[in-house]
Amino acid sequence: MKILLSIALLAFATMTGQAQEINSQSESIADTYWRNEATGDWIIGFAPKHVIYNNMVWDIATQTENKDAYTLTLNNGIIIKVGKLKNGLRSIVIGSEKPVVCSPIAIATLPDYPVKDQRKGFVDNNYQMGDSATLIGWMKDMPEQAWKYGREFEVGYENLFARQQISAYAKMDSLGRFSLKIPLINSSQVFIDWRRSMLSSLMEPGRTYFLLCDFKTDQKLFMGDDVRVQNELLAYPHQFANDRFEDMEPANMGAMQFKTYTDSLRSARMAELQERIHLHPNLSQRYIDYLTGYYLTGQGESMMQARFHMPGRELPQEYMDYVGQLWQNKVKPYTLYRDFSTFMRDYIDQLDEKRQIDLGDQTVRAVRRMEHQGIIKLTPEESKLLDDYSPLAKEMDRKLSFAKSHEESHQLIEAFERNDTVAKAYKLFDRLGEPLEREQAAQSIRSNLATIDSVGCDRNLRDIYLACYLWRVLDVTRNPLPPLLMECAEQEIKLPVALNTIKKLNDKYAALQNQDLTGAASLRPSTDIENMSDGEAILRKIIEPYKGRIIFLDVWGTWCGPCKAALKESHKLKEALKDYDIVYLYLANRSSDESWKNVIKEYNLTGDNCVHYNLPEDQQSAIEHYLKVNAFPTYKLIDRQGNIHDYDWVRANDANHLRETLAKLSK
Repeated sequence: MKILLSIALLAFATMTGQAQEINSQSESIADTYWRNEATGDWIIGFAPKHVIYNNMVWDIATQTENKDAYTLTLNNGIIIKVGKLKNGLRSIVIGSEKPVVCSPIAIATLPDYPVKDQRKGFVDNNYQMGDSATLIGWMKDMPEQAWKYGREFEVGYENLFARQQISAYAKMDSLGRFSLKIPLINSSQVFIDWRRSMLSSLMEPGRTYFLLCDFKTDQKLFMGDDVRVQNELLAYPHQFANDRFEDMEPANMGAMQFKTYTDSLRSARMAELQERIHLHPNLSQRYIDYLTGYYLTGQGESMMQARFHMPGRELPQEYMDYVGQLWQNKVKPYTLYRDFSTFMRDYIDQLDEKRQIDLGDQTVRAVRRMEHQGIIKLTPEESKLLDDYSPLAKEMDRKLSFAKSHEESHQLIEAFERNDTVAKAYKLFDRLGEPLEREQAAQSIRSNLATIDSVGCDRNLRDIYLACYLWRVLDVTRNPLPPLLMECAEQEIKLPVALNTIKKLNDKYAALQNQDLTGAASLRPSTDIENMSDGEAILRKIIEPYKGRIIFLDVWGTWCGPCKAALKESHKLKEALKDYDIVYLYLANRSSDESWKNVIKEYNLTGDNCVHYNLPEDQQSAIEHYLKVNAFPTYKLIDRQGNIHDYDWVRANDANHLRETLAKLSK
């Protein structure tokens, strides 16, 4: 950035000889930022009416200028003396501090630091509840277009246990200034003001950061006690490392080809990093380590995400062995990279699923264990039934893993359940009831723990993964954990933040379960369509009372993450469309009655214009077959004449697009 030429706007003293209060500062130092020449840190910045120092924006009370030397008094009483520019440098004195020789920051980010920082590692507080980092900042001179994104400043970060991004927000004042406390259980990757600034950085608990984004000078700078890595990430950002198998060419690329591809990408990124180190030898060791770990974690996450696109989710042993090497080099703390939580889940799940397959059908094993422990006694006929059922179940699991659509899965399940042996086995399982469910839950936990222990997890990571697993159980069922699982959590999880997270979510769903359902009239009984089996006829019967109105149809399931994410935000769409006569019709797929009601309570999905059905499985499947549902959520619009129109789920919460569509349907 060029330093603006001086246009003297001298503030002369009044008759008393004192400097008068000013409205603007001399342009010779206005909109300039200065670094400590010895340490390389950004220590002060000057705006027309403000000074940035000590992680704060201060108002200028008075200012005088004498031949390119400046004296500024701030509203806190601090006096700043800025010496004349000599050989591109100024001596700056802040209050009673010693003079500091400073150079102007004339580029978009902080220049390279003058000395190498050899420190290693990042703050690791052992995952503390209630810890946080503080971000103070100034989105300076934002143009109107940037303000259109709103007055909230957002910092996103990963919830390690939920594998979801959560955000902290602060309101900006009219100048774009803000202060924000960000809850962090440990050092974490953060995404700063993504809609406007698209900054990926690192924050450590217990630290205070000041961020300047100057839209006038196009500069971004961090100020603080230890912000070297943050400034280096601004100057030399990492490449994003989420390489997706489904985006590859050719489309039929095999697993080992994808492994080679991700290897080549990480090698290229590391070569780029080495070249950067050669050109900028003072880059800190922590910056180098952060990018090295980021690219390694990204490759592991990408390789394990590929399992969802492999036939039967099967991955070659050589492939998994290589991922295991990446896993053994994982970086602490485990919150450091957003992608680690997905890498962890997919890697351990893949190993656990293979282990379960090798051991045989889970339900049969649970029954056999109950028999061995003397909890139940099987007749010879029942024992043979289990022997006959087990290979059928294993083959069914294999076929389902290769299914390419929901429709194909449904057809496989229907055929499986028509088998006489399967039907008899299901009756046996139903008879064993709650004791069998408890044993299955215990068996699942035992398997998870065995898998975790087999891959070299330390105590903290063991607790983190187990908490993640139980979070998923809670999230899918939207019911409190069975007592046995809650007891297991309390016995096995020693990390306070992990156990507290599970207890808090469990308490939430226990309270929901006991809460009365307001607007219960929105929940329609399946008796409305009793004894009907044709999908079109069932749907027509359901929508009959709403003839002449627009119907927004949502086919969802309590087990479906994207479905619930959309439902959570659906109140915004309804508010935006409140002037339209719309009926919101929700059809739940394969959802228990308890989970179904809890989701409706959780997201307040009742009202005069809301209708819910949780139909018997055969009737729900018939409707889905008629509507050609092959993904969840699926949305349809039904016009006033009863015609059914597809509606893209990506735009489901786009009120403007829906208004345009409604206008077309109304013609």
